[in-house]
Parts: sequence; C-alpha cells; structure tokens
Amino acid sequence: MSEQVQCDFLRKRMVELREKNHKSQSDMAELIGCNKSTLSRAEKVGGSTSYKTVLGFAEDYCDKLGLTTEQKEQFLRGTRVVVTDTSALLKNVQLIDELSREYSKVIVPDIVENELDYIKDHKKNNSLSTTAWQILKSIDGKPNVITRDFHGNKNSGNNDTKIISVARACAEEFNCEVDIITNDAGFSARLSGNEKIHALFLGTYIARKQNLTDIDTLRKINAYYADSYDDIEKVLGISIPNADELNAYLPEGNGFTLIISVVRNRKEPMAGRKAKIRWLIAHGADVNKRDNGKYYLPPLSHSVQNGDFEMFKFLLHECGADPNVGSRNPDDSGKIRQKNDGNMPLMIAAWDNKKEFVRELCNAV
Repeated sequence: MSEQVQCDFLRKRMVELREKNHKSQSDMAELIGCNKSTLSRAEKVGGSTSYKTVLGFAEDYCDKLGLTTEQKEQFLRGTRVVVTDTSALLKNVQLIDELSREYSKVIVPDIVENELDYIKDHKKNNSLSTTAWQILKSIDGKPNVITRDFHGNKNSGNNDTKIISVARACAEEFNCEVDIITNDAGFSARLSGNEKIHALFLGTYIARKQNLTDIDTLRKINAYYADSYDDIEKVLGISIPNADELNAYLPEGNGFTLIISVVRNRKEPMAGRKAKIRWLIAHGADVNKRDNGKYYLPPLSHSVQNGDFEMFKFLLHECGADPNVGSRNPDDSGKIRQKNDGNMPLMIAAWDNKKEFVRELCNAV
C-alpha cells in the first residue's frame, strides 16, 4: 500500500467528516487558519500533497470539529491496516463492511478464507454454513479488501501464529501499524508488545465504534431545553439526527449520551428535561444505553447516583428503563472484571442508603 492510497483514503474521510458537520472548505480553512486553496489541494483525491501534510489536516479536522480522543483514533484508522481472524468474522457477519469503511486496507489471510470455505462446505445443516457464505461474499468486490497468503510452513504452528505472521508481513510491506481484529481474548498474549502489530478485541471495536457524527447538531440538542420539542428543527436550524446519532457519545469527553446528559442536568426545569427525554426516545434514543466513562452506567443508575427521585421514577415507570441493566465495561470480555462491574441500580441505591429508591425498585419487580 503506497502512501498515495493512505492519503486518498484520509482525504475521502476528511470530506465526509466536514460535510457531515455542514462545513464548507472555506469554513474549515477559517477554523484551521489556513488558505482555502491549500486545503482544497489536501482534500483532492489523487493530489500531490504529501501524506504527512494530509495527516496533519486530518488531525486538525478532528480537533476543530470537536471529536473526542476515541473518536479521533477511530477516524484515523485509515492510517493503519487491519487483519481479520476467523473468530471475529463468524461473530459479526457485517464486520468486513464495517472495517472497509474505516481502514485503508482490510487483509483477509488465506488461512481465514480457507477456514470459512471449509465451514461453508462441511456444515450444510448448520447456521454457520450460511454465516461463512455471507462473509465470503462480503469479501468480494471491495477494492480495499484483499487476501494475503501465509508463506511459512502451513503444517507447523497454529492458525493464530500464522495470522500474526501475515500481519507482520503487512506491517513491513505497507510500512504502517496493523490491527488484528479478533474474538480470541488471549490473542494479544501471542504478540511481543514492542512491534507495529496490535490485537484489537472485537468487543472493544464494536463498543467504541461510532459512525461519523454531526457533532455541532448534537451540541445544539444537548444545550437546548424547552417545554415542547415539536419545533426543534426550526428553532435550532437542524435536521433531526437518526437513531445512531442520537445514541452517540457526546464530544465533551465524559462519555455521556444525550439521555444521560439530560438525567444529570438538574439545573434545568424537570418539565423540560422530561419532554426532552420523551422526544429523544421517540426518535430512537436508547433509555438503557450505558455511558462510556468510568463505570459504564445506564441512565437509571445515573439518576440514583444523582439522588434525583423524580427523574428516577420517570425513567423507570414512564420510559420503561430496565432496572436489571447494570454497570458493565463493554470491552471487558475475557479480561479481569473491573471494580463495581455488574452493579445494578438496586445495588447502587442500597450501598448509598437511598431507601426510597430501594423501595421503588423492589415494588417494580
């Protein structure tokens, strides 16, 4: 993979991010503090602007448009190559499509393709056969999805070590860092830790993944409170985001969703907060989605922590919040459980001696 390929992938992502946030090239040039013609050349697919310069602009786009550190890391995955293993593909049949939108190159080792072929042909009465067929079909026809052969002794070592060998060859060939996406929690133990190869656990990738978001619109919605949200598009000059965006993590870095932000905001009148949550849920926001911060709590647990009994009852009874959704790090599968992992609203309320919350939860069961 030449730097030109990486450049063009980043350029396309930059334009997508800029347009998603309703910014013209002139707007971005003013935000970054550069000449519009210079920015135009940097965005031009096939242009002569150096990779280093394009990467600098890509990082500026992320910073000026308010992406969090994690969102920025996701955006810049185009500077890397990703290698897939069989376990991750079988777990998520859409994975190839997702990866091809984020990485400049998606490498499928021939070992993985052979395993999928075997499953497809020898598991005829098993749902895995259909899954393997779908995955193999998704590999075809995507210009940035390619297969790579393992050139070592195919009769020695296990498939994981062979996949790592393919990844190392890609790191050298393409002169970039390589992620191996896997559903094998012990995969990283097979890496030396001082190389360009990184094991990316599937759960981590899925949990942190967030499509490019209109951050300015989310900020406007987050700041806006009213008794009615029927005219929010006209008042804020926005289009209503889709469900994925309404469930996105806000760029302020605290890992809150829009619903959690409302739950935590006791400065606003309760009527406006309730109306906002009703509006968010009606447009696809998930009342049970956990935060992406320290303890990964759902909105109901945040209301307990906040000591907001009226909001708590509203979420529980009117919004249908699930009292059995506990704190859970979405990335911790296969790892040592973190402190307080699994704590449900009842456990949090009991620990804090919030008796009215405990009674309400017990009566709701």
